Amino acid sequence: MFNLHSCYVKELDSSWRMDRTVTTHDLLIFITSGKLIYWVDNEKIPLQQGDILYIPEGSLRSGAAIEYHQRYATVFSSTGADQGLLPILDKKKSFKMKIQNSAYFKLRFSQLTHHWQMKGPYLDTTCYAILLEMLSMINSDLDHRELGTRKLKLVTDIKNYIHNHHQESIKLQDLSDYSGKTPNYISCLFKQVTGFTPIEYLHDVRISVAKDLMLSKSITVREIAEQTGFCDQAYFHRVFKKVTGYSPTDFLNEKYG
Repeated sequence: MFNLHSCYVKELDSSWRMDRTVTTHDLLIFITSGKLIYWVDNEKIPLQQGDILYIPEGSLRSGAAIEYHQRYATVFSSTGADQGLLPILDKKKSFKMKIQNSAYFKLRFSQLTHHWQMKGPYLDTTCYAILLEMLSMINSDLDHRELGTRKLKLVTDIKNYIHNHHQESIKLQDLSDYSGKTPNYISCLFKQVTGFTPIEYLHDVRISVAKDLMLSKSITVREIAEQTGFCDQAYFHRVFKKVTGYSPTDFLNEKYG
């Protein structure tokens, strides 16, 4: 479990300076307003609103404000067991990035700071869970950035194709023909980006539509199966239970109480 040593939010004016110092534990900084500059191991790193800076233990750092700024920061260390969870914990290399969902990330950082300052029950467990989620978000965004925009666009195009054609019979070969890539390439890339295979994603889309139909229209399960692209009602039942954990009948019984 991570050892959290400090967590805070600060507002600093243009006079802020920090002399060169050794970073004794891993440091994560999130800039929510203003501009400043950090130097990490002699590398100049300009920072502004929306930027995240990760500085690993042992790095030499210093800083100076350009203007008033606000930052969230947490100082932590990870055990050997933690380091296998996320690649960024293994690399031990500083980096700067912009988080995609900055509003949610700020909310989680604020909650982490609140729990740390309140020192309430289950402090270690709660802070660990929030920090792990934040680091997972960062790692996910880094993975996406490394994949490149072309690969992400391909996955987005395939997802759009599935949404637009989910009522039809879709096989992996159809997605291959649509994209001009091999079925194996599509399957591996899609799972790398989304966590699902294309067929698992198709099933998820179909079942989501099926549940909406059950809630909004008085039609039979057989008709819903047909409208969502399943070849027969028995197959629809199997996939519905696999995705949701319960059968269509159980879902309808719960709906009508």
